[in-house]
Amino acid sequence: MSSNNNTSITLVILQLQSAFRYSSLILGFILLIGGVLGNILNIIVFIKVRNYKNNACSLYMFVRTFIDLYILLAGLTTRILTTGFQMDFTLMNRIWCKTRIGFTDINSQSTYTLICLQSIDAFMCSSPSVAVRQKSTIRIARYLIVGTLCFWFIHEIPYFIFQDLVVIGGTPMCITTNTIFAQYRSYFVALCVVTIIPIVVVSIFGFLTVRHMKTIGVTRLLSSLTRQTISMALFQIVAVLVFNGPNAASIMYSVITANIVKDTYRRAVEQPITSFIATYSYGPFASSFYCYCLSKRFRKQLIISLKELICGIHTNQVFPNTQRIGPRTQLPTYVNS
Repeated sequence: MSSNNNTSITLVILQLQSAFRYSSLILGFILLIGGVLGNILNIIVFIKVRNYKNNACSLYMFVRTFIDLYILLAGLTTRILTTGFQMDFTLMNRIWCKTRIGFTDINSQSTYTLICLQSIDAFMCSSPSVAVRQKSTIRIARYLIVGTLCFWFIHEIPYFIFQDLVVIGGTPMCITTNTIFAQYRSYFVALCVVTIIPIVVVSIFGFLTVRHMKTIGVTRLLSSLTRQTISMALFQIVAVLVFNGPNAASIMYSVITANIVKDTYRRAVEQPITSFIATYSYGPFASSFYCYCLSKRFRKQLIISLKELICGIHTNQVFPNTQRIGPRTQLPTYVNS
C-alpha cells in the first residue's frame, strides 16, 4: 500500500515537473521573441524621434533598451537552452562559466538602477516646484548613466575571480568558490539590489508622481513630451512590480529555507517552480516596448518611424514645443521633425 502511494506521488511530481518545464520553455520563447522585437522597435523610434538628446527620462529609456536587448540575447537565450534542452554551456566552457552570469548581472543591475533613476526623474519632472523640475537635466542624466555602468562593472570584478568551473564527485559544476562572496550575492545582490530595492524605490516615486499628476495646475505646466515620458515611466513601473514581485518572494523563500533540510519530494516540487519564476523574472527586460505603446503619442511616433524606415515616406510634421518655466510661459518654437 505504501509503495503504491509513493508511486502515485512520484507520478504527480513528474507531471508537475513536466508541466512547469514546458510552461517555462513557452514563456521563455514568448519573452525572447517579443522582447527582442520590442527593443529593436524601441531603438528605431528613439533614433528617429531623438527625444533622448534633450530629455533625461527618454535618455534613460534609450540606454536601457540596448541593455535589455543584451540581457535577452545573452541571458534568456542560454537559460532556454539550459532548462528546455539541457544544454548548459557553463558546464562545458570555463570562460563562459566565469563571464555569462557576470556580464548578465552587470546589465541587469544597471537596468534596474536606470529604472529607479527613471522613476525619480519622472517624480522631479511632475513636481509643482520649479526648482525641483529644473534638477532634471540631460547633463546630469549622462553622468548618472556612465557612473551606473562603471559602478556595477567594478562591483562584479570579484565574481569573475571567484566563479569557476569545478568538478565535484565527477560532476562538473559552475559555482562561486568563495563562500563569503557567495553569501553576499545571495543575501544582498539577489535579494536587495535586483528585487527589494527597485520595488521599493519605483513604488514610492511612482506613487508620488501619480499624486503630482492629479494636480491640474501641475499637469498644465508640463510639455507634451514631458507628459509622455512620465506616463511611459509609470507604465514601466507597473511592469517591474508585476514581474519582480514573484521573483522577490521566491528569493526570500530560498534565503529563509536555505538551512532547512529538505526531502527529495520537496526539492523536486520546488525546483521547477523556482525555474519558472526565474524565467518569468525576465519580463521587465522584454516588456518596455509594450508599456510604452500604452502611450498614444508613442504609438503615433512608432507608425511614423516605421513608415519612414520601410516605405521611405518622410513625414515633415510641425509640433509646437511649449516650455513653461515657473508662472511664465515661453512662446512656442516650432521645429520640423
